[in-house]
Amino acid sequence: MAQGATSDDLEAAFNAWMRGLNEGDLETFYQAFDEAAEILDEDYPWRMSKEEFIDHIDFHAGGKGMWESFQWLPREINFKVFGDTGHVSGYSTFRGKPRDAGFRQRFMGFTQTWYCSDGTWRMVCWHQSPLLGRIEGASPS
Repeated sequence: MAQGATSDDLEAAFNAWMRGLNEGDLETFYQAFDEAAEILDEDYPWRMSKEEFIDHIDFHAGGKGMWESFQWLPREINFKVFGDTGHVSGYSTFRGKPRDAGFRQRFMGFTQTWYCSDGTWRMVCWHQSPLLGRIEGASPS
């Protein structure tokens, strides 16, 4: 097993990534993504590359941005390591205050795939989707 390929180290990498997002430290947040990462975000219907995702976030948060404040809160997180591959899953709440409207809140499920190389964890896939879509219309009536 490569150095750092443990659940504790994966959890530490995840927490640093999450703090970067929540504190607006986008350099730390983006640094966790591998250059070949694929992201499927809850408010965009197609898979994005890292470059496309950075552009997407810049639209929302860059410069003046659309958000006055926001926070991504994970819960019921599971960390699993298989060799040099890490899997993180759980639920999350995205809450925020847009500059031009009231408070917003979205409840989601998410999965992430990470790999460890030379003791450093990098994310290669992040998929999050709203829970409402899993509940409403899940079965025809």
